[in-house]
Amino acid sequence: MALTKLPQPPADALYFAGSLPPAEARKLQRKAKVGTLVRVCKGVYAPPLAPDELAALVRRHWARVVGLVVPGGVVSHVGAFRGGILASGELVLSHPASFNRKVQLPGLVLRVLRGPAFLPGDLPIQMSGLHFASRPRLLLENLGKKAITRASRDEVESYLAAILNASGEKALNDIRDNAAALAPSLDAARPLEELRSLIGALLGTHARGELRTKEGLAVAHGAPVDQERLARFEILAGHLRREPLPRIENQITGLARQHFGFIESYFSNYVEGTKFDIEQARDIVMNQTIVPNRPKDSHDILGVFRLAITSPYRDSPPVAGPEFLEGLEAWHAEMLKMRPEANPGKPKLEINYAGTTKFVDPGRVRGTLTEGSRLALSVPEGLARAIYYTFLVSEVHPFDDGNGRLSRLVMNAELTRTGLTRIIIPTLYHPQYVDCARALTRSNDPAGFVRSLAKMARWASQFGYANLDSIIDAMRNTNALEESPAQFRLLNADGSAQA
Repeated sequence: MALTKLPQPPADALYFAGSLPPAEARKLQRKAKVGTLVRVCKGVYAPPLAPDELAALVRRHWARVVGLVVPGGVVSHVGAFRGGILASGELVLSHPASFNRKVQLPGLVLRVLRGPAFLPGDLPIQMSGLHFASRPRLLLENLGKKAITRASRDEVESYLAAILNASGEKALNDIRDNAAALAPSLDAARPLEELRSLIGALLGTHARGELRTKEGLAVAHGAPVDQERLARFEILAGHLRREPLPRIENQITGLARQHFGFIESYFSNYVEGTKFDIEQARDIVMNQTIVPNRPKDSHDILGVFRLAITSPYRDSPPVAGPEFLEGLEAWHAEMLKMRPEANPGKPKLEINYAGTTKFVDPGRVRGTLTEGSRLALSVPEGLARAIYYTFLVSEVHPFDDGNGRLSRLVMNAELTRTGLTRIIIPTLYHPQYVDCARALTRSNDPAGFVRSLAKMARWASQFGYANLDSIIDAMRNTNALEESPAQFRLLNADGSAQA
């Protein structure tokens, strides 16, 4: 019998029979029998690939695959502690009914333990039906008798100290209270006592200034700051106090606000590597259409869009001082709530880098943002302070992921608060913007960075946003969607060359 030809899948895609009509699903089975597709597991098929390529493909789409193999599972124990798949290729999960088993998949081994289904605070992973254990849950699950499925007690202690460094005493108190509520469901009376003891020791030692761990020493004398960064922020603030900047009023309302928010989110995500065709991104935002093989990326577009159009994120920057980090945590949690592996709302616990640039040490994030945000109040409101805010957040890089997008949202919130046009940094201009930011980071030269953002404020204000078809056409006509500054030049809305 001749087989109906199925569309050739992209190299980075899998076939999921459950998302197809029954007749199409049967075609997948027949193709697997004749070898033109490979069966990964029940209901999941892949193109015939080399073993290492197939393994990499399955790991890229692990959440959706595992959601079929262990429906309702929770990434837990050392798996949650390490952020997901272990270096060994194992993923540790809990399940209340189907447990004490190992499942071998290409590039992935599932170790399923006995444990409750998702509990309050656990985070949904895409639309897979899986959840990711909350911090209180994963801490309880990693304490107790030594096991290969648990992190060591010393690792848990260091992790708690790092949280204390990054987020302060309230974070540990919240963890302790939430863990107490979860302990009965996890049958974790002893781990709860151990967790309470660790937190109590850390908080007591912190109060006496006697912490001995590397992480603890960072908070022994209060909230430490990155002095080199603060000096750089002073340089930028001084320049912004002196520099005459334009006041470009362009407040938009109604449907135009949504259209602007879409364009803002599209470019802000694209330059960070979340690349969609603009029409596909439009469908994600305007029709809530999640791309099946890219659900996380789809939600990234939606996350920035929500914050760009919704108060208080749209028009109220976080409060300066100790509350500034708390505000950023709330923004980050909302922006990346569908990416539990990015620790939404949780400050980083490890140093992060961009190329050779090393961002602020986790133990100094809280103090540096506290002092840096206070310094923002000495900068004139409007464009000057908005520019300061975006550099402050970007230069500290307080989270594991999403820092660039968050920095631009905070910048635009200050602009909206003061009645000014929001800034869009189009794809074509992004390399130049990055070069200017790098000159400030590496050479303490703020002039180019300030000019670049003032230039983009003027550029974004030129367009009418009432009709989305027209604005997309205009973006194409100005070369905003292009990626090569060597081949293209960003044009004004009227087609003229930029000064």
